[in-house]
Amino acid sequence: MKPLKTLVLTVAMAAAAGAAFAQDVSWQLGSAVGPEDPSTRNYQELARRIAERTDGAFEIEVVPIETLGFKNVDSLRVLKQGVMEAMAIVPYYVTRDEPLMGVFVPHGMLVDPEENLKVVDVQYDIAREILGSDKWGIELVARSPFGIGRDLIMLTTEPINTLDGLREIKFRHFSKDGLQAFNALGVSTQVVPSSELYLALKTGVVDGAAYGPTYAVSQSLYEVTCCFTYLGASSMAYPFSIGVTEAAWAALPEDYRTALVEEADRMWREAVDEWRAAEQEEAAYATLIEKGMQRMEPMPIEDRRAIQAELIDIWKTGCEDMGETAESYCQRIEQALSE
Repeated sequence: MKPLKTLVLTVAMAAAAGAAFAQDVSWQLGSAVGPEDPSTRNYQELARRIAERTDGAFEIEVVPIETLGFKNVDSLRVLKQGVMEAMAIVPYYVTRDEPLMGVFVPHGMLVDPEENLKVVDVQYDIAREILGSDKWGIELVARSPFGIGRDLIMLTTEPINTLDGLREIKFRHFSKDGLQAFNALGVSTQVVPSSELYLALKTGVVDGAAYGPTYAVSQSLYEVTCCFTYLGASSMAYPFSIGVTEAAWAALPEDYRTALVEEADRMWREAVDEWRAAEQEEAAYATLIEKGMQRMEPMPIEDRRAIQAELIDIWKTGCEDMGETAESYCQRIEQALSE
């Protein structure tokens, strides 16, 4: 027979284990992109891991906000209005409502993909400062559970891999900085949401698009384009994050908070390892070729440097135009890049 002290301790431990996740919590987490987008699927995987870790007590439903009538630019308003407890924050989608979220290094500005790792932490810290202000009161509780791709490619409906070729067609970019840079270089450019891109290419609204290869595969863009070419380094260092309302975060039990933060961080670190290996890009390229697309020579380096120079100028000018606070953020980012 066990001693009484041991028996009491055993019973207490069993009771504590049973009560660890006794409270059922249901959240909705908004995705700024469509249901089939890899980012949405990554959030669904995060929700699955959290549910598994908490024995089903903490359930998160991932809801693409477009299914509720919102656009990606409405992401901060979705949180501010309490439509759902959490939101996937994509910095370049929210600059309409919070211009300071435009201070980050834009896609295509970095020459070497590895430079992303110099600024990834400082940019996340800056985003937390911006959205944690009294204006928004949003807690950035974790990085998004994915690493954006290494490569930025150009997909077109006819063989094109130069700026001169782009000047003859209608082009799509996904960010305000990209829109400004390509228009300044004489390319007729517009922003088209990812959920509308397939149809835009199919119907001739645009004839080409800047995108990541894995996203191109997930949205079957090989069905509506013929060719692709390397355009530049994607900015993995954007502070893609999970934003939560202060009220929802305060009400969430501590062990549930820990589960969310640790599982998101684990997925983020897994994604960084995959990003460094570039295996996803190579697999995506193989799929695009298998589906009949032509892989063209990379855009000439002089064209890529022209795009980079335009993006740097737009970035610095934008920081100056937004005032001292934005300039201080950009200086912190520049300092990190120089180290």
